[in-house]
Order: sequence, then C-alpha cells, then structure tokens
Amino acid sequence: MVDRGALAGSGVAGMFGTAWSLWGASGLTGTAATVVRVVGIAIGVLILVAVVILGRSLAGGRPRSGPGSMFASRAYQMTVAVEVLAFFGGNLLLRAIGHSEYVPVWVATVVGFHFLVFGRKFWAGFYLVGAALLVAAAAGLVVGLSGGGQHSITAVCGLLAALSLFAAGAVTIARSLTQRAAAV
Repeated sequence: MVDRGALAGSGVAGMFGTAWSLWGASGLTGTAATVVRVVGIAIGVLILVAVVILGRSLAGGRPRSGPGSMFASRAYQMTVAVEVLAFFGGNLLLRAIGHSEYVPVWVATVVGFHFLVFGRKFWAGFYLVGAALLVAAAAGLVVGLSGGGQHSITAVCGLLAALSLFAAGAVTIARSLTQRAAAV
C-alpha cells in the first residue's frame, strides 16, 4: 500500500526542490540561469503531478495526513519551530557580520540537520536527505572559502540542495508506483 505521508513528503520535496533550484539559478547568468529555472520548475511540477495522480489512485482520494501522521506529531512541530528560529537567527548573524553570501550555506545546513532529526524520529531514509543537504552546504562553503563570490556560493549550494530534494521526491514516487503495481 502506498504511504500517504511519504507521498505528501514527496510533494513537499518537489516544492522545496523548485525553490532551491530558483535560488541556485539566481547565482547564474544568461541562458544557464534560464535553463535551470525552467528545468527546476518542470521537475517540481512533474513531482507534484505524480503526487496528485498517485494520491487520487488511493482509496479515499488524495493524500492527507491523519492523526498518526508525522506532520501532526509534536516532534515534527518542535523540529520545524527550532528550524525557523535557526534560519532567522543565523541569517541575522551572517548579515550583521558582513557575510550574507553564506546565507544559502546556513539554510542548507539547518535543513540538513532538520532531516537528520527526522531520520532519528520518523524514518531512516531522512538521514540520506539530510546528509545530501549537508554536502550541498559544505560544497557552498568550500566554494566561498576558495574565493568564490556570492553568486558561485548560491549556485553551487542551491543547485545541489535542489538536486537532493528532487531525488528524494522522485525515489519516493518510484517506490509508491512499485507498491501500487504490486498491490494490483
């Protein structure tokens, strides 16, 4: 049976993957930026369409989270609350010390740790997503420390983060399709 929570998570990954791809594209120029924007939006839309189609094929209609859902749990809500506070605090600090070019690195780091917590609390697969986002953050940091400017940091970190989330969403959809086919 297709897991509704995993399917909803795949939709979230598609939306945030799109946001990261647009952020990453802002570090590029010309045709490369346009191509990345178009491809990022297309991948995000494909993931969302797949989620809707798979969700409607489930008995009872579209996917939604119930009382046993990860999204309704206290652990989820507390993790997201701490994450939001960390975003604002870290971003304010980076801007205050004159290093706003590292904001994407900070955001990817916070989101990476968010997924590591989710891996411990909900599903071990989140460890992989968290690790991939931490790699994206580390790559952006290395680019910056190696002399790359804000645009390079944003492009590298943003596009690797987008790739991580798109991959997570696509894997979940593929697993859902396999489970659906096996159930038929």
